[in-house]
Amino acid sequence: MPDARGMVAPLVDELRAVGIPVSVGEHVDAARAVAHVPLRNREVLRVALQCALVKEAGQLATFDLLFDLWAAGASPADADAGVDADADAAPLAGLTDPALRAALREAIGSADEFLQPLLAQEYVRRFAGVQPGRAVAGVRYMLAATEAADLDGIRDDLLTAAPCGSGPRVSALHDRLARTAADRAVDDFRRLLQSAVRRALVADRGAAAVRRTMHVQLAQDMDISASSAAQSRQIALAIAPLSQHLARALASDARTRERKVSVRGTLRRAMATGGVPFSIALAPPRPPRPEIVVLCDMSGSVSAFSRFTLDLLIAMDSRLSRLRTFAFIDGLADITGLVGEARAAGRPLGTMEAAAGSASVSGRSDYGRVIRAFARGPARSLTRRSVLLVIGDARTNHLDPAVREFAEIADRAGRVYWLNPEPRQYWDDGDSVIGGYAPLCTRVEECRTLRQIADFVLGLASTGAATAAKHS
Repeated sequence: MPDARGMVAPLVDELRAVGIPVSVGEHVDAARAVAHVPLRNREVLRVALQCALVKEAGQLATFDLLFDLWAAGASPADADAGVDADADAAPLAGLTDPALRAALREAIGSADEFLQPLLAQEYVRRFAGVQPGRAVAGVRYMLAATEAADLDGIRDDLLTAAPCGSGPRVSALHDRLARTAADRAVDDFRRLLQSAVRRALVADRGAAAVRRTMHVQLAQDMDISASSAAQSRQIALAIAPLSQHLARALASDARTRERKVSVRGTLRRAMATGGVPFSIALAPPRPPRPEIVVLCDMSGSVSAFSRFTLDLLIAMDSRLSRLRTFAFIDGLADITGLVGEARAAGRPLGTMEAAAGSASVSGRSDYGRVIRAFARGPARSLTRRSVLLVIGDARTNHLDPAVREFAEIADRAGRVYWLNPEPRQYWDDGDSVIGGYAPLCTRVEECRTLRQIADFVLGLASTGAATAAKHS
């Protein structure tokens, strides 16, 4: 591993490049931290730098990836045990493929922390097919090494060799524990393979070039609709705090009731003027009891975003007492009950389950048909304290968009917000009719990333604070 003191500055530069703010003081703290930790223990060094440089849980995954890239110049043995890995890897290079697999099976089964990194390095060297000079992220290399290691087969071997308990209940418990232990052991080696691939890439092109090729991003900057499974897990971690802020902002943005004259307060003030009410006292405004109504597009054009939307709605449902949710494609379905059941059961709401009743004719987006159905039914209960949130791309397949009916809905509601998961440069292109709805909305925002949604929430919060100050 390179000198950790010299590593801090470029690591800080890369953290700043991907959007993690690091102040000068935090940079100094990190440099001081590495002076008091064993530099050959990579995990201790990682934790020390995390404490100094990372302020939010959502930044940890990105930090870990950047740290691994910068620490990838050392072999696993040198980083973790302080031995020369090249000397220890020579015997592994002479093993036949069956002998190498037997050694891997034994190392994973015995949790050999010294041998496993060396085996991972050998598997990548022998089977990954790394081609020097290629600007790749290493996904194909990782797949090739994983396939050669046959981790699923090793997992089955571990389960077969696990001891069985006596009695049905004890046996079931032993089976669950054995599966958990086998999964953990295999996943640990899979991470070692991933680290070995990164070391090979960094040795070939350097850490900065690998970071650019891998498109390292914070979770809040990832395109929700195009996120991978791993990125989706990072995004899911940020849903709970985001939903809390969004629910609070929407609730505070509801129209406050007008202040009325306080007879008691006016008479109390009049005592100083002999009973003449020169100064009129107003009663404090009653806090609003807003109704949040959400229209959620479940069509194929935004299907990747719908998964995130449903998770967000479930999180909001636990924080709002009056949340009504409707899913639509070319029909309208009230899924308020489904959202509540999923929240109560602590489970996700599947997109197929949510969209089951929202396709009525062709199964293709028909905003006009949906808006007319909403105007004839649920919209009649909207009041000035209602906040309507529409989430969709406004692509209506060249059908009538029913702008006049949407204007009637907007006139009934206190606020109308539209979040569009499509890039802004594609708005009003082709069958997009967002330009027809936008003038009728309080705000229309692009919402492809968590950062954009957070900016929308902050805008609502500032508007709500200004409204509260006006009425105070």
